[in-house]
Amino acid sequence: MDEKIKMDNEKPDFPTLALFLAKSYGQMLKDKEQLKTVIDAGVPVYTKEMAIRDLSSISIDYESDRVQTSNISNVPERIAELLDNGYVEKMNRKLRWEMAETVKEYGYLSWKIEVVETAMVERMEGMERAVFERLFVRGKTYRQVCKAYKKGTLHNKQVSQIKKKCIQAVADHLKMISGFYIYSKYMLMLEREYQ
Repeated sequence: MDEKIKMDNEKPDFPTLALFLAKSYGQMLKDKEQLKTVIDAGVPVYTKEMAIRDLSSISIDYESDRVQTSNISNVPERIAELLDNGYVEKMNRKLRWEMAETVKEYGYLSWKIEVVETAMVERMEGMERAVFERLFVRGKTYRQVCKAYKKGTLHNKQVSQIKKKCIQAVADHLKMISGFYIYSKYMLMLEREYQ
C-alpha cells in the first residue's frame, strides 16, 4: 500500500528512465532470447538418481570423512535419510519456483522491450529509428552513425539532437502508459531497477 502511495505522490523521472531503457535495450534483446530458451526447455524433473549423484559428490568433508551438516559418518546412510525426508520433492519444488521466477522476469523484460519498440514505431520517424538502432542496439558511436549516411548529410550535432528526440519519444510513451493501473507494477519495478 505504501508503494502505491509513493507512486501517486512522486512522479517518475521519465526522461531518465527512458535513457536507462534505451541504453539497456540491446542487452535486453539478448537476455530475452536466453530466458526464452530456458522457458522453452521447461522445468527439468529432478530424479532420485540425480539426488544420489549430487549428494554423493558434495556431502563428504574430505578432512574428516564425515558427511557435512550431519553427525552420521556413513555417507550412504545420510543420503538415504535425506531421500526419505523428501529431498527430491524439495528440489523439484525449488526448480518449479525458479521457473516461475524466470517467467516473471521474462514478462517484465518483454514489457520493457515493448515500451521501447512501441515508442520507436509510434513516436519516431524513419531516420530517428535508424539512428536509435545504431546507437542503442548496435552500440555505434556518433562518428560511426554519421559515416553510415552519405558524406556530409549527418553530423555529430544532428545525431545528438536525434538521440534526444528518441529518448523523449520513449519518455513520452512511458509517461502515457504510466497512467494505466495494469502497468503500475512494472513501472515500480523499473524505478527500483534504475535506482
